[in-house]
Amino acid sequence: MTEIADLDLCRRCQCRGEMVLAGVGTPAADFLLEQFLNNEADLVAPDVLLLEVASSLWKRVVLRKELTADEATLVYRDLLTMPLSLIATETLAEAAFQLAMEHRHPVYDALYCTLAIDRRCDFVTADQTLVNKFRRDFPFVRHLSTIKP
Repeated sequence: MTEIADLDLCRRCQCRGEMVLAGVGTPAADFLLEQFLNNEADLVAPDVLLLEVASSLWKRVVLRKELTADEATLVYRDLLTMPLSLIATETLAEAAFQLAMEHRHPVYDALYCTLAIDRRCDFVTADQTLVNKFRRDFPFVRHLSTIKP
């Protein structure tokens, strides 16, 4: 079974705060979601994912007025019902901090990369800046657009 760190492939709840809903409806996101739902792929993420998604949904309701509170609540509840593998941040924090310092990139992003290193799995993201920053040293960091159904 393929294991994928990061959630930039879920139909409604993708990972990393502002990346929520970034790949919705794309063929790659739909393909990865189908793999997950058919037990052909696992989704793993640091446990901060729940807070990042909640924060991003809040911004989309309160600041951007892109969603209603009811819509955001449904999206968040959908996330909570998914059988995700959430990994305790405390087990990754020190390595993520070191990686962030080495690459001069935010710790939150380094946390997902550290998880992929630890789990020896792909890190799929819709964040091209993140891919550009880490891909040279970590070829398992992939942009969502590279996933071919």
